Parts: sequence; structure tokens; C-alpha cells
Amino acid sequence: MSIGDEAAINTVVLSGPATLYESAELRETLLAAVFEDKPLRIDLETSGPWDIAGLQLLVSALTSARLTGQTVRLVNVPRVCAEIATRSGLSEWLKGAAESFL
Repeated sequence: MSIGDEAAINTVVLSGPATLYESAELRETLLAAVFEDKPLRIDLETSGPWDIAGLQLLVSALTSARLTGQTVRLVNVPRVCAEIATRSGLSEWLKGAAESFL
């Protein structure tokens, strides 16, 4: 994704926990972002704690967006999210989807 034209990019900042208990709210936030017809950047800097449900929502959102031809990048991925991805066998997926890690 080119970051040269910031107005052309939809940036979603996920803050707070990304766990099973917040999954309905996170799902709605991510779905709304996916339905915009812009490249998508998901900033995770202020998110956490994480569990597998939060990671599954990211996988689903990125898959859905990419199926429609959208470019999606994760930025400021917290260490705990990366650790869950590693334990789940998704570290390579996360590396391919992330622009930056904390």
C-alpha cells in the first residue's frame, strides 16, 4: 500500500482489548472498514490484551477485504498479538500482513 496519499487510505485504530468478550464490537468495526472502498490500514498500537478470538477477527477482516481487491496492512502490531499468532501457526501470515511491529 502506498502511504503517499493519506486521504485515500482508511485508517482504523483498534484500542483496548481484542478478546472474545469484545469480539462483537470489534467485528462490527472491522466490517464497516472493509466495506469502504479504500485501501485499509489497521493500527493496533493501543490494542490489547489479545486472545485467539481477536486474531481470528483480523484474519477474517483481511481475508474479506482482499477477496474484494482491497489492500490491507496492519501497523504497530503488539508483541502479544504476534506471540498468539506464533502459537497458532500464523506467524508467517502476520508477517505478510504487517507493516510494523512494536
